[in-house]
Amino acid sequence: MKILAIDTSGEICSVAILEDAKTLKVISSKSEKEHSQTLMPKIKDLFEEANLTMDDIDLLACSRGPGSFTGIRIGMATVKAFADAKNIPIAGVDSLKALAYGALIKKGRKDCKILSIIDAKNENVYCAVYRVQNGNLSLYKNPEIMNISDVVEYVNFDNPLYIVGDDFEENLNPLLNAKFSKQQAQGKDTVYYEYVYDLPTMAEAIGLAAKEKYDIGDYGDSNSLFPLYLRKPQAQRQKEGEDDKITILELSPLDLEKIKLDYDKFPNSWNYKTLEEDCKNSQYIVAKQNNEIVGFVGTKTILDEMEIMNIVVRLDKYNQGIASNMLSYIIRKNDVKKINLEVNGHNTKAIKLYRKFGFKEVGMRKKYYEGKDDAILMTL
Repeated sequence: MKILAIDTSGEICSVAILEDAKTLKVISSKSEKEHSQTLMPKIKDLFEEANLTMDDIDLLACSRGPGSFTGIRIGMATVKAFADAKNIPIAGVDSLKALAYGALIKKGRKDCKILSIIDAKNENVYCAVYRVQNGNLSLYKNPEIMNISDVVEYVNFDNPLYIVGDDFEENLNPLLNAKFSKQQAQGKDTVYYEYVYDLPTMAEAIGLAAKEKYDIGDYGDSNSLFPLYLRKPQAQRQKEGEDDKITILELSPLDLEKIKLDYDKFPNSWNYKTLEEDCKNSQYIVAKQNNEIVGFVGTKTILDEMEIMNIVVRLDKYNQGIASNMLSYIIRKNDVKKINLEVNGHNTKAIKLYRKFGFKEVGMRKKYYEGKDDAILMTL
C-alpha cells in the first residue's frame, strides 16, 4: 500500500510517500511563503523524485488539527480534491497523535506513555497523553487545551514517559521533577522521563498513523474528513458567553435529581428506575459544562476488573468530545488490570471511540439488545 501524507498544521510543511510503514520519499521545509503557495510544488517534486504518480497512491492522509486553522484547511482541501478526483480513501490524523507516532518511530514500541504538546499561545498548550502497550499505541488522556502548568496532572512515571512537540522544557522541568519526587516519596515505582527531539517529519508520522487506521477500517471519502478544533474561536466564545470546559465529578444525590428532571434528554436503554437502582451498587461520574450535566458514566469494580455499565451523553451535546473526556477520566483514575464493556454492534461511532482508547473486541452476544442487535464485547 502506498500512502501520500501531508502536513500543513504548523510552520513546517512536509509531504511524504510511504509504502506501508516505510518512507519512500519525504520533502519538508520552513518557508516564508504560505503553505497554499508551496504545497502543490512540493507534491509535484515528491512524485517526480519517487518516480510515481497519483494513480499509484492507495491512501491519502493529512493532519486534521490542532494547529494553524488556515494551514489545516489547506492540507485538508488538498487531499479532499485528490480523493474526489481519483476516488482514493482518506484517513485524517490528529496532530498530537502524529507526534506520538513520531516518538514511536524514534524510540521503538516498548511500553511507555507519550505526552504530546503543541503551543496554543498565552501559556496554553494543546496536549494529549498516549500509551503504548504490547506495541500498540492508544489514547490515555484525550486532546485538550490547558495551561502549561496543568499538564503534569495527566502524567505519571510508572512507565517511561516521552515528551514530544513544542519545546516547553524550561516550564515543565520544575513541575515534572516535583511530581517525580512526590511519587518516589509515596513509595511508588518510578522510571525516567525524557524529551524526544529530532523526530521524523510530521508527514511521515501521519502516514504511519494513517496506515494503522486503515488496517482497522477507520477511513472514508472526502466527506468523512473534518478538522479537529479543541476550542471555538475567541470571538465566538465571547459572543456566546460560554465556557466550553468539561469538568468531571463524582455523581451526587443532587446530580441524580437533575438527571431525573431531564431524563428524556439522555438517550439510554435503561429507564430511570433502573438507573436509580444501579447508582446504589455502582460508581458514577458526571460531566458538567457551564454547571449543567451533559453526560454520565456508571462503572462497577470487582477485585482488579472494572465493568463500564453505561456511558451516556446529553442529546444536544453530541460530537463535542464529552464521551471521550469521561472515558479518559475513568482510564486514568482507576488502577485496575482490565476494563470491560459491551456495545451495540450497530453503534459504529461508539466502537470507533473505544478502539481509539485501545479497547479490543473479544466476543459477541448474539441478538442481545431487544432480541435484535448483537452486543460486541470489548476489553482494555
